[in-house]
Amino acid sequence: MNDREARDAAGASVSFVIRPNRSLPVSGLVALFVALSASALTIGIGFALKGAWLILPFAGIEVLIVGMLCYWLYRHIDDCELVVIEADRVRVMQRSGTRESRRDFPRYWARIRLDRSQDGRRPSRLRIGSHGQFVELAENINESDRLILAEELRNALGAPE
Repeated sequence: MNDREARDAAGASVSFVIRPNRSLPVSGLVALFVALSASALTIGIGFALKGAWLILPFAGIEVLIVGMLCYWLYRHIDDCELVVIEADRVRVMQRSGTRESRRDFPRYWARIRLDRSQDGRRPSRLRIGSHGQFVELAENINESDRLILAEELRNALGAPE
């Protein structure tokens, strides 16, 4: 009996947390916004003082766009997916911004599908589900990590005892 079978026999579950690489912390996001906004406004005010006042509204629009982008990044900083494989079911929980979803599948019927594009230009699609109902996973991670995750999910899912 291997480790996975021992965990399953004991009733424990196996969990996978899938999240994209978000290397910029909130403090870095704030510093980025302040630096970009300060430079745009400094340049805009400088040109306005020299008589080119039309630059200032465009600098304000630039600050607004940078602020909206930083706000979007902040809202999605905790995006993740959680796959829990229990003795009798597979639970998939996804969080994107303020939206959360949860799907349960019977473990015995759950399947992992890795659909690769025909032309090789687009990334593959990793899906888990059963009975024609599938949930897409790992959309925000790179291709090599998606392939590794697919193999680990297949190994953890295995055949129920």
